[in-house]
Amino acid sequence: MTVRAHRTVTLTAGLVICGVASAQGAELAAEIAELRTELATLKSQSGDTWLTEGRAAEIKSLVRDVLADSEIRTNLQGSGATSGYNNGFFIASADGNFRLSASFLAQARFTYNHQSSNPSGTPDPDQSSTSLWGFESRRTGMAFSGNVVDPSWTYAARFNYGSNIDPYTPTANAMVLQDAWAAKDFGNGFSVKIGQFKSPFMAESLRDDGAQLTAERSVVDYFFSGGYTQGVAASYAAEQFRATGSYNDGPRAQNRSWSDLGSNGSIALAGRFEFKAMGAWSQFDSESSEKSDEAALMVGAAIQYYNNRGGSSTQLYAPSVPSAVYGGQGTLTTAAIDWTVDATFRSGGLSASVAFVGASFGAAIVSTGPFPRYNSYGLVTQAGYRVTDSLECFGRWEWVNVALGATNTDGGFGEATDVNNLLTFGVNVLAGARVKWTTQFGISLSDIGSGADLNGAGYRIDNNTNASDQFNIITQLQLGF
Repeated sequence: MTVRAHRTVTLTAGLVICGVASAQGAELAAEIAELRTELATLKSQSGDTWLTEGRAAEIKSLVRDVLADSEIRTNLQGSGATSGYNNGFFIASADGNFRLSASFLAQARFTYNHQSSNPSGTPDPDQSSTSLWGFESRRTGMAFSGNVVDPSWTYAARFNYGSNIDPYTPTANAMVLQDAWAAKDFGNGFSVKIGQFKSPFMAESLRDDGAQLTAERSVVDYFFSGGYTQGVAASYAAEQFRATGSYNDGPRAQNRSWSDLGSNGSIALAGRFEFKAMGAWSQFDSESSEKSDEAALMVGAAIQYYNNRGGSSTQLYAPSVPSAVYGGQGTLTTAAIDWTVDATFRSGGLSASVAFVGASFGAAIVSTGPFPRYNSYGLVTQAGYRVTDSLECFGRWEWVNVALGATNTDGGFGEATDVNNLLTFGVNVLAGARVKWTTQFGISLSDIGSGADLNGAGYRIDNNTNASDQFNIITQLQLGF
């Protein structure tokens, strides 16, 4: 008999003696007898190894459970998380090779607009009251992004509902597809993207809807932004500069079929270059500056060309685009070229930017010529300051000088005939980084007669003729994650 068995017998004997001496001795004696029977049975089945094997199995099971629980807790706390929140909710494989992120944006807005009578002396025939006001869901969007196979293969899809036409939602009161692309990062700063994406043109356009300083992008952006297009883009990014070049279907050609571009096809190119003199690239993703921001300065320039072959601007571009900006004169159009230069500064709660943009196109007055050139220009400058972490004030001045296509048969340059001079100022009240309440006042210092749909910016026009001086008040609650 082993030492362990001797100890067991000795312990049992001791218990018997104590039990007999107690008042409940008879009951304990019966239990001890039962234990002896069970012990004898186990020993006969497994010999001296039964305790060792049973405990080993229990220990192994316990170790597996502890390790599994430890791995789950570690994953949920580190960069290899299987789910969580990081600028949007996400789920991912443990190795990070597959990832899906979801984000959401909602803008609930109240707008009040007042204008006097139009130049003919009568109220606006479409909207007869000189004062209009109401609520709207300005934007409601969801976006999905992430990577597949490995982190170098990325994708994005964005859907957005807009209550008014702008360069990014060409159909009002409808859910539209915006981003829809796949990209490959080849390393060393090189990447290629194919699908539908924002044209690499104006800096203001390239920032997300929820990253604006004011409640709405500028009217300059409404005129000149390339909006969304479809094509392929190649990019290179380094420490101090980055550049993107694209071959695409042309400005604002989103959600179009290849056959919509005319029988002869069209050629469109766009390219943007940015130089970062100081700071971090991430500081330019938003038009606001955090109180903790260090000084950051970026200078950019961009150009886009499109030949308009095979169709008019009404075929190629959103109906909100004035023909004088995007080169459409009925079905007779010639090549157009747009360009812009801009600068952006961030530091300790102060944000400031300025952009100058131009558009030039040739209109075929007759099929054999001459082909005069028409030029349009825009300038926008804005600044904001974080008084506290939760209170920000801002102001913006913008000027648009648009050629409306006056006949110029001598082959010279067309004169810009429509001027918009706008001033906007207001405040943002912020509750963290995801909730913002904006209240702003905008005033037109001259008549508005662009031919573009500016309702989304809070202004009215009268069937492409000048609408008299007007002002608006916009208050908007924005929520996003």
